[in-house]
Amino acid sequence: MKEIAIQEKDLTLQWRGNTGKLVKVRLKNTRAMEMWYNKQITEENIQEITTLNIIKNGKSLALEVYPEKSIYVKPNLGRINVPVFFIKTPINRGIFEEIFGETLKA
Repeated sequence: MKEIAIQEKDLTLQWRGNTGKLVKVRLKNTRAMEMWYNKQITEENIQEITTLNIIKNGKSLALEVYPEKSIYVKPNLGRINVPVFFIKTPINRGIFEEIFGETLKA
């Protein structure tokens, strides 16, 4: 069991529908490269990560992930693969925005 904390600005969040639940989280290329280089997230240990802490505006939100579904995918730009985490904790967009006190870009 491993926990990892990442700033919200370094993530791409995918929601089901406009106000639906959070489905998956993908690391942006630069952060993925940094975390891979520092051996924080690698293809060997990605399935050990069970909790993802999203940090924004001095607040943190802990989300459980499906470790067996966590994978590396080819990015749109760049050469290194980026990690994708499928979210287990049920949270919808409205609650997420309420916690961080900010409206997200659609």
